[in-house]
Amino acid sequence: MRITRRQLRQVIRETGNEALQEGEDRESEMREFSRSRSGKKVMAAGSKIRSAAGVISDIAEDQTGSMRKTLYSISEFVEKVGSALSVIDVLEEGTSATDQLPTVQELRQLHRDIQKLEK
Repeated sequence: MRITRRQLRQVIRETGNEALQEGEDRESEMREFSRSRSGKKVMAAGSKIRSAAGVISDIAEDQTGSMRKTLYSISEFVEKVGSALSVIDVLEEGTSATDQLPTVQELRQLHRDIQKLEK
């Protein structure tokens, strides 16, 4: 069987269109994970982490000075991590779970604050 250039181009176009349509229908790996049993467990763990942040914040209220400030910082950091994990299933188009995570700068500041307490 002999195929002409025109026929070949047509087959390539049709195959390419099908591939593009399949790509549009495909869900992100994060969305697939969030709907799985393991994803639900991760979201539940994220909620527990968020509640731990609340406990740390409550403890910070009983402290004074640098310890209070550092515990509040730890609480905020932990809250952001827990929040990012607990809402991986409600991400809207154009948003990312990484938007809710603490920044590297926040981690470095927390690291410095803890080092000050150790001196």
